[in-house]
Amino acid sequence: MNEASRMHEGVRLDYVPVADYSDAIHRLEMERLWPRVWQVACREQEVPEPGDYLNYEIGEESILVVRQQDGSIRAFYNVCPHRGRRLRDDARGSLKAIVCGYHAWSFRLDGTVDAIPAREDWEGCPAVSDADLSLTPVQCDSWAGWVWINMDPDAPSLRDYLGPIPERLDAFEWEHCRIRSHQTLIFPVNWKVAIEAFVEPYHVVGTHPQLLRWGHGKARGTLEYLKSGFIHAGHSGERNYHFDEDAEFNDPREYLYTTIHNTYHQLHGLYHDEGLRAAERMMKEVPAGLSLQETSARYAAMRREEVIKAGARWPEDLTGEHLRNIEWLLFPNSSVLTSPEGAFWYRARPNGNHIDSCIFEVIVLGRYAPGKEPLVVYERYDDLADFKGCNGILEQDFSNLLAVQKGIRSRGFKAARPNPVQETQVANFHRVLHGFIHGDDNWAEG
Repeated sequence: MNEASRMHEGVRLDYVPVADYSDAIHRLEMERLWPRVWQVACREQEVPEPGDYLNYEIGEESILVVRQQDGSIRAFYNVCPHRGRRLRDDARGSLKAIVCGYHAWSFRLDGTVDAIPAREDWEGCPAVSDADLSLTPVQCDSWAGWVWINMDPDAPSLRDYLGPIPERLDAFEWEHCRIRSHQTLIFPVNWKVAIEAFVEPYHVVGTHPQLLRWGHGKARGTLEYLKSGFIHAGHSGERNYHFDEDAEFNDPREYLYTTIHNTYHQLHGLYHDEGLRAAERMMKEVPAGLSLQETSARYAAMRREEVIKAGARWPEDLTGEHLRNIEWLLFPNSSVLTSPEGAFWYRARPNGNHIDSCIFEVIVLGRYAPGKEPLVVYERYDDLADFKGCNGILEQDFSNLLAVQKGIRSRGFKAARPNPVQETQVANFHRVLHGFIHGDDNWAEG
């Protein structure tokens, strides 16, 4: 067994070492993980017109994502090659040229030099061509309506990185979705603690008991990790809850309606206006006495009708397999709950270079008729107390994060012991993380 493989011995499906949350691992992540992975920077819709830009921050780096004159999107390090000043301090905006506020160096939207005051003063100096003084590009590509960036110029393409993921998820047609809501929270926790809370179904029975009125919450996380030619890029998970034999479950319509109604009003995602209207129709139009499967099929047809009636595009290629695997982890930091009406997308990353602070975003996607897309409102919560009352289900999750963060710093906590059936995503996430930070991207699973 080679040295890299030995480093992975500490992670099993039922065991994650507490060292994975240490200062040493944090330093390796900042050096070997974040500069090398493809990560979501923004939605394409956030930079709709030439000159529109978004400032994506990861660790101590800042990346400008800029819509070009020809409609393409490019990305650059947000730093002036003259004296190192950040070019843009704001989160987003629009400009005709990228101008440094220090000495007025100016760059075109494609990063090339536009104007340098007193440029003749550099005459005779080495490495002062336009190519030498242009902005440093960052790899940039799009998939599913998201703009992805990678700081490693030698990294594989986004498609190679994602491997079979698009084949599994393209049927949702997220490129036709638009942002329904966008919330950013600053958590006083390690970014891994945050993302792990949203990649497994095991916590529902203890954290969200109101969602299991008729079931005991047994679910399975798949063992499969979808492996591209470069790295294990994603993990799918089923959430098929089994009903208790003694559950009061006389009318499947009541079960479906209650689930949809509560999710709509408490989570504010997965089921949108169209899904709720379809549920109300189901209660009136679907006869009693049908099985859960039959009732669900009738509801699904009504849901499709309501989306189309609203003038939005329905993803016609979705199958039962797509709808069973509702939970995805796209390594390293995107957790996605899928829905025919869009998606619930979580994203976590370090807040600057702080080991125990992270930027956590909740981005809900929906389907809309052309011209009916809502204006994007960017909500930000620097204190979790300010989020109270915004989302009852997420508040239950967030209370766990603060308590886990305190617990992993305890001398009494030796290791995480994930459920090897329902929390496989957590263990596999750490196994892939080890592959990156220990320099063995293609290690074999065992």
